[in-house]
Amino acid sequence: MHPIYLRKSDSPTVRQNDYKQGKTSHQFEVIRLWEQPSEPLLKAPGLFPFAILAQAEKQENLLRQIAQEIEQISDSREQSNLAASTAILAGLVL
Repeated sequence: MHPIYLRKSDSPTVRQNDYKQGKTSHQFEVIRLWEQPSEPLLKAPGLFPFAILAQAEKQENLLRQIAQEIEQISDSREQSNLAASTAILAGLVL
């Protein structure tokens, strides 16, 4: 299990990598997208929408780059879905 946080937060929960209650204990890796480089997310079309939430000097420039990548997709339905998903997630940071 890997919790994925989309939006930067100062909450201590964002840094928590274990859960304990009684005899139950779980360890997990937390993924904080704002700490991840955007390049790996730009290598797989299905991850394009999440790239806007990753590290970038300027989010606007990253969004332009993502839009260019999406424009290269030949399947119009996939292109439309990725553009819409990217726009929704971009609303979290722009």
